[in-house]
Amino acid sequence: MASADFEVAIIGAGPGGITAAHHLLRSGLTNFVILDRAGDFGGSWRDNVYPGLAVDIPTLFYQFPFARKADWSRLFPEGAEIQRYNQQVATDLNLYKYFRGNCTVEREVWDDEDQVWVLDIAGDEPVRARFVINAVGGYINAKSTDTIAGTDEFGGTILRPNAWDAGYSCAGKRVAVIGTGSSSVQIVAAVVDAAEQVDVYQRTPSWILPKPDFAFSPRAQRILAIPGVAAAINGSVLAIMELPLQLICNVLPLLPRKLLAAVLPQYDKIWRGLYRILLRSKVSNDADRKAMVPRYGILAKRPVLSSSFFSALESDSASLVANPIERITADGIRTADGVERPYDLIVLATGYELFTDPETYQAGKTLGPNGFDLADEYRSNGLRSYGGSAHPGLPNRWSLVAPQGFVGAAWHTFVDLTARHAVRVITEAGRRKATVAQVRTEAFGRWVRKMNRHGKVISTYTVDCNPGLRTYFVNSQGEALYYRPQTISGALWFSRFSPIDDYSFTAHN
Repeated sequence: MASADFEVAIIGAGPGGITAAHHLLRSGLTNFVILDRAGDFGGSWRDNVYPGLAVDIPTLFYQFPFARKADWSRLFPEGAEIQRYNQQVATDLNLYKYFRGNCTVEREVWDDEDQVWVLDIAGDEPVRARFVINAVGGYINAKSTDTIAGTDEFGGTILRPNAWDAGYSCAGKRVAVIGTGSSSVQIVAAVVDAAEQVDVYQRTPSWILPKPDFAFSPRAQRILAIPGVAAAINGSVLAIMELPLQLICNVLPLLPRKLLAAVLPQYDKIWRGLYRILLRSKVSNDADRKAMVPRYGILAKRPVLSSSFFSALESDSASLVANPIERITADGIRTADGVERPYDLIVLATGYELFTDPETYQAGKTLGPNGFDLADEYRSNGLRSYGGSAHPGLPNRWSLVAPQGFVGAAWHTFVDLTARHAVRVITEAGRRKATVAQVRTEAFGRWVRKMNRHGKVISTYTVDCNPGLRTYFVNSQGEALYYRPQTISGALWFSRFSPIDDYSFTAHN
């Protein structure tokens, strides 16, 4: 039997990869490698350097639970500070010795004879690993621009949030920003004062809510540095979230779907009325206010936090364009009403391929035993996972970000739960001297049925009550597979104490 190069290969060096490596080290496993297509740790925070970039989750919760930081500059730090934190945690854990950057994994193929994963690396020799932890994040690649005609005809500059030219200056430029998600809202507010003109092309209005940001005083930083304080704050918030999650996941699913479909929209009517009041206080143009009211529910798409976007839009140099884009021209953008506007820069903030979309998974890229192809499986039988990470067709492999995986907490808490589960099973395989650990088909089926039952409210709200909506939470097949319909306490229990017999463990013959 050919030996593996490594016991474990981690694919991705963002927060998930760092977390998986931490749990491997904590379990005494040191024969692993971290592979990433870029040259450093950080994931999205490494790749995104656009103006105005900042986290939209309070930093008290948006950090590694095993490496809390007390001296944050503010409640919602800028992207550069988050990236320095990622690099510091990787340094403190001595992870650079395990890191192989500029290493793109093109295929994952199970070698059934040797019972290892063979990872095909672009321009390099394959990597063989007994176990694989796929720590690629939820936002895989920027969406294709093929849906906007004429992109390749534009004579000016085109930038994307995750491929920003840090040397490009918007001073005195005519700028078009396509999209009204988090990235575009941050960019508009950051460049509006310097640019000659900024036009915001709104395709689908977003719920844009005030961002309660403030700087931390030295005294606040000293208090957060007291052992246990930051963990207690985080734990208190998670405990507060338990009640609504219990209601959503365990109580309301007992009601008939028709009743839920009739009652849930009433919640959104209240929020829509409040949002109109907010817009009246922030936006002076009547047509803009009317165009900016979302027709979908406030929880059907991720709300955007910003306390500066509305004031930026009120600037004499900014405009909202709600007419659909007909095409990009050599000089600018032409909308469906025939108006063409000239630009020097077009920002394509049009979103990302997500882990919940079947199109994200390409045929021939993840191949298990007996001809199993993850892309074919997802297209034929739907996107599902066990515990938000495992699939019975893929032995010795876990994805930290998988369909029906995200638990209602900040990203670091979520990937900590899935990484903890994966490392627990890997450790158990070592204890049993097993070469293969695979979730049992019957356990997988039970889990999927359980998630479908408990996800009834989420599905009814996002799909039935918001028909035709396409968001992070509803994929291209009209399925709500972003959230894992489980309480935080339930997910925490599962990561530590799930039935280990849900897996089969076998040794090489």
